[in-house]
Amino acid sequence: METYDEITQKHMLSVKEMGILEGEIDITKEELKEISQELGMTDEGWDYVMREAQKKITLAQSHLKHKSYRECLKSAQEALLLNPYILGARGLQAKAYLLIAINEEDDNFLKKARKQAEVTLEKESTDRNAIEVMGTASVKGQLVNLEKKKNPNKKLAIILGMIVVGLIGLVGVYFIADGIKNEEGNSKIENVEKQLISAFEKQDALVSKVKALLGDNSKDQTDLKKLENILSNLKGDLSIKDRYDLEVELGETLSEIVYRKSAENDSKTLDDLRVLLEGAENRIKTERKNYNDAILNSGLKIEKL
Repeated sequence: METYDEITQKHMLSVKEMGILEGEIDITKEELKEISQELGMTDEGWDYVMREAQKKITLAQSHLKHKSYRECLKSAQEALLLNPYILGARGLQAKAYLLIAINEEDDNFLKKARKQAEVTLEKESTDRNAIEVMGTASVKGQLVNLEKKKNPNKKLAIILGMIVVGLIGLVGVYFIADGIKNEEGNSKIENVEKQLISAFEKQDALVSKVKALLGDNSKDQTDLKKLENILSNLKGDLSIKDRYDLEVELGETLSEIVYRKSAENDSKTLDDLRVLLEGAENRIKTERKNYNDAILNSGLKIEKL
């Protein structure tokens, strides 16, 4: 049986050999999944690879923040090999190329930054990193060309320099303001996400009470296996969307068991448990709405529940 590391390396090699990133083959994400499954990848392996891609994006962002630009470039490239359809990785590559060019005064990286930004904007027209790179690379390129002239007009150079400084200042103010806005949006989303997770935990706390109702008969054992399968899936490293879907399935399963038991033998214990489950379900619905509203108000590209 292949390890997750082996699955990951095999998948990255397949993506590279197919030339998906270079546009040599035009396939959808679902088609890539089908090809991967034909090569032996399981659904579990696919989900793992997709999660690893997201982790690489997070790592690339961290490297960029800590000025490890080459490591940022590497992590973003690995994210794309894991998931060629992931958003943000191409823009991070462009930003890393630009910052390497500036820090190492290497015009070759400036060209790579511009090219990568162009590729990014073809696929992700609103990527902020790519937009910033295109603006900065254009200004820097004009300055480099002016410096290469044998007899540059000194006055023109001074004026251009002042314009560049002004543009950089304006770009800086714009992106700082935009960054603050995004941080505020992220903060609000994180807060409502915590409330949603709290609602999940309230429902999870009722699982043991429902399991205690199950006996040895065939129907009870079938329900128990279904419960155990959902609980097993909930133990993974899940996105909030995946956890929400599983928690909804869990709530439906718990309610089905309690309502079936109530029909067989009505009691105050079952009535109380039914009320608790309905309360947990309503809390999850409320927090889901709050979460989606926070995403809508933030303007960030986050998948709603």
